[in-house]
Amino acid sequence: MTHQPRTLIAVDEGEFQTLIDKVDKLQRAIESVTMSARPDWVTIAEFAEMRGKTPKTVRNWIKAGKIETKREGSVTLVRV
Repeated sequence: MTHQPRTLIAVDEGEFQTLIDKVDKLQRAIESVTMSARPDWVTIAEFAEMRGKTPKTVRNWIKAGKIETKREGSVTLVRV
């Protein structure tokens, strides 16, 4: 196994501490994330928010047959 020579760089102590603080903050944020499976069906409003569109646009897509829907009681759900 061969060793590569290490390159050293000079960094201002204050800037280095700022970088360490940012890395620590990022690590805490990552560790606090809870992941869950995306649902198969969502409401029109949820689908619109996911797509960055208005609920009216989503309803127009539904009328045009562009997206799949189903009814649960009085609620229309859209397949994600």
